[in-house]
Amino acid sequence: MKFNMPSNNRRVFMLHTLVGASVVATAHQAHASSETDAVKETDAYPKSMGFRLNTANVDKVKYPRHTLEQRCSECQLYSSKAGDPTGNCSFFKRVVPVDGWCRNFKQRKATS
Repeated sequence: MKFNMPSNNRRVFMLHTLVGASVVATAHQAHASSETDAVKETDAYPKSMGFRLNTANVDKVKYPRHTLEQRCSECQLYSSKAGDPTGNCSFFKRVVPVDGWCRNFKQRKATS
């Protein structure tokens, strides 16, 4: 079966279809990323790394070398904009809070 649709109507139809699909995909991705980007203490891998949202809540018996000065914002693997309460962790490849901690903490080198 062949449809005799003028070419300009086909172009309009295809354009609307592509734009609509793009908007839906972008909205879905934005919604999904806002829910999944943050590291959670209950996630399996962060849990195995001793991750805590707040460095004050780290198990002192299990991690005796931990100090309160060790926090995500002081780690080499952390990056954020000044004043942000969260930042990106290159180890987890997700968002972590400034006061978080995991056993992979690497002290940021002092700048001269």
